[in-house]
Amino acid sequence: MMSSPLRYIFVTTLLVMGITSSSAYAGAVESVNAQHSAEVMKQFNQDGEVAPERVIETKRKHQILFLMGGALLTLILLAAGFGIAMGIFDKDVFIWHVLSAGLATTLAIAHGVVAFVWFYPG
Repeated sequence: MMSSPLRYIFVTTLLVMGITSSSAYAGAVESVNAQHSAEVMKQFNQDGEVAPERVIETKRKHQILFLMGGALLTLILLAAGFGIAMGIFDKDVFIWHVLSAGLATTLAIAHGVVAFVWFYPG
């Protein structure tokens, strides 16, 4: 069994060796990641044509967002109606209220993201 000072010296040596080797490894990984990131960004910065099957007309984008907005409004009204039914009329519709509110929240996030991606100025 090692004495106490020798144990501390041994543990300290191991820690220093681990820290120096991990920092060298981190530096190597960082340079590889920087090179890879630059290559990935070059792919996105290329001014290439979009494949014809991926092109969506602006009118169709508006139609899709309109349908999403209509469904969102319906879900919000349902959630409000179920909430009123629970609060005022003492109905047991909590599950329906939570379900419609959760779907409305999910659709609201999706609607916002799609609108931002499709119609961001610039």
